[in-house]
Amino acid sequence: MKYENGYLPKIAFHMAQGNTDRVEYFTHRQIARYGELTPWDMGWISTQVNSILRQWAQEEKEFNSHLNYI
Repeated sequence: MKYENGYLPKIAFHMAQGNTDRVEYFTHRQIARYGELTPWDMGWISTQVNSILRQWAQEEKEFNSHLNYI
């Protein structure tokens, strides 16, 4: 079964985490299953990484703001 974006979401997630081993693993799986990464794929990954990092930063900000209420 093909997923809409293949392994690209997993690549983006692990890239945001800085987990290069998993990025490499899922990149190889993406290439083996769906072919070489295209410029569109790279742009999609970049957009998702930025989105994930923004979301995590917002969540951390909210968490830290709650610490002041204890």
